[in-house]
Amino acid sequence: MLDEAATAEASARALGLLIPVLRSDSRREATVRLVMDASPSMAVWQDLFDELRSVCERLGAFRDVQVHYLHRLGDGTALIGRGPSPGGALRSGEQLRDPTGRTLTMVVSDCAGPVWREGEAQRLLYRWAECAPCVVVQPLPQRLWGRSWLPTERGELSRVDGRGRRLRFRPERPPRPGRPTGGLTVPVLPPHAHALGAWARLVAGLGTGPVPAEVGRVLADHPAAPAPPPRAARPPRELVSRFRSSASPGAVQLAVYLAAAPLTLPVMRLVQRTMLPDSEPSDLAEVLLSGLLRRGPDSGWYAFVPGVRDVLLGPLGRDAAALVLKHCSEYVLAHFGRGVRNFPALAVSQLTGAPMDSAEERMPAGRLPQAFGKVSAKVVRRYLPGPPPDTAEAPPPPATPAADARERALRTALARPLDGGQRGLYETVTLLRRAVAAPPGPDDPPGEAEAELAGALLRLWALQRDPELLAEAERAVEGQSDARARALRGRVLYERALAGVAPDGGLPDGALLEAADREFAAAGAAPGADRALRLDCAVRRARSLVRLGELRHDPGALREARAALEALADPDDAGDAGEAEARRGRELGRVLLALLPHTPEPTERAELAEAAAGRLTADPRAEPEARARVRVERAAALSHLPGRLEEASGELATALTETGEAGARVAALVCLARVHRARYARDADPRALEDAAEAYGRARRLIPRDGDAFGELLPEWGDVLLDRARAPDADAHRFASTAVRVLRESRAAVPQSDPRAGHRLRRLAAGLRLRHAYEGDVVDLREAEYLLELAARHGRGPLERAGAWREHGDVQREIHGHTRAVDRLDRAADSYRRAWREASETEPGPDREAALRLAVRAQELRGEVLERLARPRAALDAYRSAVELWQGLGGGDAERRTERLRARIRVLEAGL
Repeated sequence: MLDEAATAEASARALGLLIPVLRSDSRREATVRLVMDASPSMAVWQDLFDELRSVCERLGAFRDVQVHYLHRLGDGTALIGRGPSPGGALRSGEQLRDPTGRTLTMVVSDCAGPVWREGEAQRLLYRWAECAPCVVVQPLPQRLWGRSWLPTERGELSRVDGRGRRLRFRPERPPRPGRPTGGLTVPVLPPHAHALGAWARLVAGLGTGPVPAEVGRVLADHPAAPAPPPRAARPPRELVSRFRSSASPGAVQLAVYLAAAPLTLPVMRLVQRTMLPDSEPSDLAEVLLSGLLRRGPDSGWYAFVPGVRDVLLGPLGRDAAALVLKHCSEYVLAHFGRGVRNFPALAVSQLTGAPMDSAEERMPAGRLPQAFGKVSAKVVRRYLPGPPPDTAEAPPPPATPAADARERALRTALARPLDGGQRGLYETVTLLRRAVAAPPGPDDPPGEAEAELAGALLRLWALQRDPELLAEAERAVEGQSDARARALRGRVLYERALAGVAPDGGLPDGALLEAADREFAAAGAAPGADRALRLDCAVRRARSLVRLGELRHDPGALREARAALEALADPDDAGDAGEAEARRGRELGRVLLALLPHTPEPTERAELAEAAAGRLTADPRAEPEARARVRVERAAALSHLPGRLEEASGELATALTETGEAGARVAALVCLARVHRARYARDADPRALEDAAEAYGRARRLIPRDGDAFGELLPEWGDVLLDRARAPDADAHRFASTAVRVLRESRAAVPQSDPRAGHRLRRLAAGLRLRHAYEGDVVDLREAEYLLELAARHGRGPLERAGAWREHGDVQREIHGHTRAVDRLDRAADSYRRAWREASETEPGPDREAALRLAVRAQELRGEVLERLARPRAALDAYRSAVELWQGLGGGDAERRTERLRARIRVLEAGL
């Protein structure tokens, strides 16, 4: 390079002669290519790969840092992609070959995948190493390198003078028999600064060596290793013993903890991070490569070899198992929301004796993978007391005929009390299994033992929540067509739908509920069904239809449930049948209560509320929690009757004094808050909103943060505080910050993927805008802007996204009021345009009119903004579009708005 200062100095001394002076200059010419092996076992090392990339970028030594992933197709071909998943554009690895020699290639791999066993990776590495330096970064501990498909040799590396970046390898000892000879040697380095630094200094010419190193040999036609012969199935204890003898202590302990967790990689990493915070990623990699796991058909899941989980659970204490499941429960809440049946949380409750949040059952918001339920149930079975040894599946004495053994086991089981707790149910189920296993006698009622077993299994399911119990109950009554068997089948289907635990390849929740409804209807209509069974089937059928209505937002299912219950009305029943009739009446009251939100006509809604309140009467002989539940439901019905709100408050006060159970008290307090909100709607008294907020606060203190009811209470509480902050009185401003705090917590209570997340984002943005109106802090507006953009981009449907974009435009105008920046008005116009487009795309249906009204309002606001931006032609287009939309809606309000817009259009046209 020309040294200008030195050239000027030399030329001046030479008396007019131009004497150029040159100096050497270094510049970044090298490119580093980071290639990540995309084999399943390498997912553990993604963080290491990202860190290596970050280090290379921060060094500033390279002209470019490129990232690639090595994929293997189904036919064994190795291709290069830009991402860790094989989707997208893939290309031949030959395209990464750099004849100029200015590219450094670093392959991060454990060399344990099929692409290495088949020789594809070695052949590709040979082509790259022919031209430019290559290195394999091996993340596994060095003691495990010998198990990989790229075995290493120990020796010394030194730089070859005059030959660019070529390195010479001198082995310490002759190669082992069976190892490849010749070819090229590629350094294999651990991901440590010392090893990578020594290699980098050799390549850069900062040192000539020699330095100790491990290398792997690659050939141009590298042969595939022979496929390992199928090994005979080893006993689980032998597999675990072999693993313990060769693995690190951290890997062994991690495998024990993973025995209590579902085996998907994010959960495994969570368990490692929380249970063994000082362990290394190599410990998890050892478990994945141990031979104890098998990869399932779904690429994201693993399973232990049969029997291995039971062996690993042996040294795991109850408290440690409960802690692992607690972390799994938190993972479920974070990734699947609070609407699913949280099986790990149920298991923790059973293992520790801690009460589980007893929120009312409802349809799950999404299906939880079956592994969470199966593993949780297996862990619970491992620690809960089972049947005593003298009753554990003992065969009948040889002298006893099989039929007599069946009858004796059945009678013994039927004579046992039903309230013996979980241990008593284990013993009853054991006796009934023995009865079912024996052949029936000629005088035995067909299917009696099987039906009793199914009933006992369902009672045990209510306590243990083991999906295998439902499967066994269904098998017990399979093929039977009598009324009782069909009713039991319906109960199994109903429980599966509620829990979100369908059999493999089974039906979705709605189809399960429909199938349960059919079974209950058929059982109730069977000729041999007595009135008690018909009433029970009608009640259970109504519950199934109510859940189906909730799932599909279909009031038709609720009306069908009402008709089914009303068809069995018999006011003359007394005694036990009278109790069943009262149960039917209460269930009818619940159906009528569920119909209230679907009844817009005020007179009909009031009649339904009166009828529901009349049906929902507490049984004085029932348990306190059951009485409290009925009182809460009655108060919920009365809350729709403005003249009986005080009566509803009295019912709730009685419920709160009757029970100390946390779930029942939470339900009563939430209902009390809603009654106070109804009082505010009736009287417009802000003190009613303060009473409602106080009731929500009391309920909040009774709910653990991981309880299902926690995430559902916060939005209502936040809305009450927002209404109180908007009230026209001097104290309103005091509630704005409290509303923001509660709504922020509400947003954090559900994951971004939850369908309710968009609404919560908009409510938090509304709270921030309201607080800004009182305090004038523009930071609140900027946060609201961010939240509304999130809500708009992740909204569930066009109408929700349109509402978020419209509010986003309003915030832009409010920010413009502070900054006076013209670009804020441009953004507002764009947001209103997006709102108009989203609303216009709403499909015909119940939301269509609301969407059109939102679309026309967005166009009006857009026209106003465009006028302020001095863009009259664009404003005219927006106003004309709004006029067309108003004409499509019709009505008196539409005519007035249309006339006002036409006047505005005439003014703009005159100006043009």
